[in-house]
Amino acid sequence: MSPSKADPDDLELSAYGVPTSAEASSSTHPLLSNGNAHSPSSPSTPSRTGRRRHATSSSMHRQCPTLHLILKRWWKPLTAIILPFFLLFIYALVHPHVKGLPPLPKVHITSGSTPGPPNDGSSEAMYEEKIVQKCVCGVTGEGERLCSLYHEEGLRNSRLVQGTGARMRRMLQKGREGGALKIGVLGGSVSACHGVHPSADFPQGDPSGPGCYTSILKDWFYSTFPEVGHELMNGAIGGMDSSYYAFCGTHHIAHDTDLIVLEFDVNDQTDLIYQAFFDQLLRALSEFPTQPAILILGAWSPQVAQDQGYGDPQIVHAPIALYYDVPYLSMKRLMFNHYLRYPESTAKSFFQPDILHPNARGHRVLADLLISYLESELCMLTHYGLPVVPPISDTVSSSDPFSSLIDVPFPLDTLHLVDPVTPPDNWESTFDPEPLQALASERRLFVLPSTPYSVPPVGIFTPLRDVVDPTKPDPVSGKHITGLVQPSLFCADANDPNHPMAPTKSEGWEKFVWNGEKHYWVSSKVGARIRVEIKVTAGRVAVYYFRSQHYNLGDARCWVDDNEKGAVMLSGYWPKQYNVAVVAYIDEKVTPGDHYVTCEVAKNTSHPINPHAHHFRLTAVMAT
Repeated sequence: MSPSKADPDDLELSAYGVPTSAEASSSTHPLLSNGNAHSPSSPSTPSRTGRRRHATSSSMHRQCPTLHLILKRWWKPLTAIILPFFLLFIYALVHPHVKGLPPLPKVHITSGSTPGPPNDGSSEAMYEEKIVQKCVCGVTGEGERLCSLYHEEGLRNSRLVQGTGARMRRMLQKGREGGALKIGVLGGSVSACHGVHPSADFPQGDPSGPGCYTSILKDWFYSTFPEVGHELMNGAIGGMDSSYYAFCGTHHIAHDTDLIVLEFDVNDQTDLIYQAFFDQLLRALSEFPTQPAILILGAWSPQVAQDQGYGDPQIVHAPIALYYDVPYLSMKRLMFNHYLRYPESTAKSFFQPDILHPNARGHRVLADLLISYLESELCMLTHYGLPVVPPISDTVSSSDPFSSLIDVPFPLDTLHLVDPVTPPDNWESTFDPEPLQALASERRLFVLPSTPYSVPPVGIFTPLRDVVDPTKPDPVSGKHITGLVQPSLFCADANDPNHPMAPTKSEGWEKFVWNGEKHYWVSSKVGARIRVEIKVTAGRVAVYYFRSQHYNLGDARCWVDDNEKGAVMLSGYWPKQYNVAVVAYIDEKVTPGDHYVTCEVAKNTSHPINPHAHHFRLTAVMAT
């Protein structure tokens, strides 16, 4: 045979990784020689190894036609058997699951002698668990990029509260179906992008600048759901916290918003009163007509950590987020340990010189956390679609008696422990799991919310004595829950041109705008009074005023209607290093209807070193 031509059978053997006779006879690889890498066998004198290799090659050469015939005979049946499973696998990986399609099939593949899974649902659980694990990294190339940058552990750690994602997936489904999305942002100076992209119109920083996390988030929506005009409304104001937005937040974003991002970890206080504010804020936003998706973004800063350590406002926000099923992302969870190890370089890399506001690189981290979470929920939507809405008659509004839902008797239960020494007869059966096993056949849908998107029927701090009485027979329906009247918000706000604070009396007070951004009514005249009309529904009245250790701030007292004897004294001075406005309740038992609030600059001042400090700044008068 000519050296330039190879036997076809030799080519087949080479394709399967078996050396051909030509390859075997000419190989000089050390592991195929006599053991001497530098002295290969002479071609004219084949070695024993060469003869053994030639014999093996000849044997394989004789076996190859049989294998060739088998493949030639059976390739069509094998293709027909494998093709459906291959197509099903591709479908499960890439086909977008949309509303109206049946659930994706659950696939379990075993190999070799591994026994198949038992028919107890374990294979389905395994499949679902793998999807959930994979969805940490999202469903697009951007999600994979962020996962490679921050790693799965970092992204998991940043998701302080994951939530069910019901509202989030419905919002993403709207975008995937071609709907234009409205995004609202409420927060303080971080979301207002202070210190990044300052300009003549925005000396503190342009909130629409390309380096702000809000702009990067908007770009993601345009790239993920193109050919649609999405809108982002940034209602963040520097120095404002959740206590302000709990009353006035509905004035700063549209009521038909689809997604609301909240950022208050820097400005809020760790005082437990902020749980009441945050509860009121989440409830008010959740009850928008569009039932928007809400997402909490925890923007951490080294300055807050220097003052408060790890125990920042997250300890206030997290329980409220859990109650309202609102996902909570935390920059602190990603950076805290890194800051402990490299405090100077971490602060310089991600924050401005005040180590309070993030720089453009810090905003990039905030945007990445938001986008990676949205990517993961988009992945879950792709695989599972939207949650099923159960019939309202099967949930909290059911009129069925309790005994038709749960009836699991425990005959050994007693009202009181009658004998602490001698146990009752058959006490061992107390630990019998059979009565509990009966729960598997009971209807328990009443423990679900009326829909996956519904708001809890009562506020987290509402005393249930105001709603139910366990000493009376069960109500015949759920109307005592679903019919609860929710408090409405009133806010006369100096910052809002559409709902401005318009005093009916303002002797010695005047409007003041700080740096083109923050609006107040201010006075430095002792005895000066301002009067604002309000509307009350649930009885609570509050004012929002500025506090700082600077600016020579003094005190004021405020009251409702003619109840001057019940006036509450408010101190503008405090010893903390940062300057913020705060909420103070001045009355909590006001009858529903129209009322008015009066505030007066006090003669005495709580300023520790300036007895003539009387300047006072009023931002809003609020009520529920």
